[in-house]
Amino acid sequence: MLTALDIMNSNAPYCEIDTPIQEIIERFAAEGISGLLVVDPEERLFGIITESDLIDQQASLHLPTAMAIFDMVIPIGEERFEQELERMQALTAEDLMAREVKTIVSSSKIDEIAAIMSENNVHHLPVVNNNVVEGLVSKHDLIKALAKNPN
Repeated sequence: MLTALDIMNSNAPYCEIDTPIQEIIERFAAEGISGLLVVDPEERLFGIITESDLIDQQASLHLPTAMAIFDMVIPIGEERFEQELERMQALTAEDLMAREVKTIVSSSKIDEIAAIMSENNVHHLPVVNNNVVEGLVSKHDLIKALAKNPN
């Protein structure tokens, strides 16, 4: 059975935490990438930025709503509002990146990778060893592998 090592992009696109957002946007456009790993100089994984993150940053801000119950005003969605505000003001990769990243190891089997992507609704899985990036598996990589190896 195929593993992450067989299908991963071992030259995964990455940037450092202080990379400006405009530079990241330009890379996505010029290189046709859909995900960018955020690493330190030793290539330790800090986070990931996806196309969705860049699009969400440009979306309009949703104001929190409130509900009144017995003379009390209860804010609804205040935490989400604060997160959206932070994303809209992002200046660097560190400001925009998702910090909680699902990862896999090079020996992860293709069915395990598919399950992780499906269950967690993620399109990119960094392949790491001791938190150091070895590669990246995208949904596109997974589909290509399935097309070549239908078993």
